[in-house]
Amino acid sequence: MAAFVVTGAFAQDQSTGLADRPKGHQRIDKIQQLNLTDEQKTELKTINEDFKQQMTDLKKSEDKITVTEWKSKMTTIRKDHHEKVQKVLTDEQKASLKNMMHEHRRDMRKDGARGLEHMKKELNLTDDQVTALKKNHEAMGDKFKALREDKNLTEDQKKVELKKFKEQQHDNLKSILTEEQLQKLDQQKKEHKHHRQQPPVQS
Repeated sequence: MAAFVVTGAFAQDQSTGLADRPKGHQRIDKIQQLNLTDEQKTELKTINEDFKQQMTDLKKSEDKITVTEWKSKMTTIRKDHHEKVQKVLTDEQKASLKNMMHEHRRDMRKDGARGLEHMKKELNLTDDQVTALKKNHEAMGDKFKALREDKNLTEDQKKVELKKFKEQQHDNLKSILTEEQLQKLDQQKKEHKHHRQQPPVQS
């Protein structure tokens, strides 16, 4: 919640990041609904900068402390950040922010559902296939998250495990989709990758 406020409140001042993307603008519009005063914006900016510095310092020390200590420090930093932000906001702003977060999570779920519906239409998936893909996506998402948060592995080790996960993901897809659907999916990925690599059109 705190990060949602701080990120959105100052995104319009950045040359890159949220302000460069449509969803960033949507988030800024929502944050502006809080009607933050200039003083609040200044306080939140200071809090955010302090939070980012603490996170940077913590990352630098991850090889010098145990996993338990690292998690404990992370929890403390986040809790402290949240409490500081809460002190800046009025009760009305806190209530509005809470509603915004509920809407944000709901929108995220809708985006995922729309993506699956688009895939269902493009590949002509059955309802059983959609259900299987959804379960597979959720399971792999949990594994990716656990891998990212595993402090016992080096970055190189994580890359190896990530490669294994991707291979497993492909095998899972092979067990869910037909050969024709797999080929169509691969073609769509190639087209999407090609489109992203195209240089912007100069006016």
